[in-house]
Amino acid sequence: MAIGLFAACATITFIWWRLDPQDPNNLWPEMGGMTLDVFFILIVFALFEHRRSKRQDIARQREVIDDYKRWDHPEAHLRIAGAIRRLNRMGVFALDMSGARLTDFGFARVGVQSLEGSTFYDGRWGERFGDSSVKLNKVSFDHLNCRNVTFSPYNPLSGLGDLAIHFSHFVDCSFNEVDLQNSRFNGSELHWSEPPPETHMEEWEEEEDGSVARAQSSYGPFYRASLRGASFTGCRFSNADFRDSEDILEADFAGAKGLETAYFDNEEIRSAVLSQAVGSATS
Repeated sequence: MAIGLFAACATITFIWWRLDPQDPNNLWPEMGGMTLDVFFILIVFALFEHRRSKRQDIARQREVIDDYKRWDHPEAHLRIAGAIRRLNRMGVFALDMSGARLTDFGFARVGVQSLEGSTFYDGRWGERFGDSSVKLNKVSFDHLNCRNVTFSPYNPLSGLGDLAIHFSHFVDCSFNEVDLQNSRFNGSELHWSEPPPETHMEEWEEEEDGSVARAQSSYGPFYRASLRGASFTGCRFSNADFRDSEDILEADFAGAKGLETAYFDNEEIRSAVLSQAVGSATS
């Protein structure tokens, strides 16, 4: 409205001058002055007010997430989902999810498209209040943009070796078709309750010609996930399945545990990942 009023004032001033040519010094003090008043008072002030209002709205939505992320309850999930959607609409994707407790939650199912740059575990530990450890159970990150997400920067107790506890837990989580480029799971525990199937393909014999047909019957947790630059250093895996993942040889598995029972697309990839994990752990 302010921009429209400014354009109207400028147009009236120009038309008046064209219809009744006169010395601009006579016309400018009134119409020109009012035009500048509209520009500086309404437009410039409105822009600063809009920025201030947007910052306040972003702060409010972040407060909603902070208030409810440690309460693992369906009501809390709805409030968190709404806050994330509103932040995404305002162009904010980097969220502070440290200390989150989520069960049976799907980001894409509630309309979230991106978590790029977010943090789930921030590396703090030993605090009586504001526990930042993360416990996600059956959480779906499917189809999200998770570039540069810090699921865990490191395990602060990694120096204790096998006695170290983990502060970021991901149980039965899925990352199908997720962009995980340059994301970090360092020092996390990634556990799946059921061992993966021997194959994700189902075969049957065609009745007419007796040929064998094959189709995808299930998907692993990293199906078509982009792992380029992703870091899993010091992670502890259980029942992991990396079949059909992309760029897995460009991910970092230094010092990771539990990969001996993990599934890979072929023996070459398996050997390369295990050599990296064992070699880095003993060096």
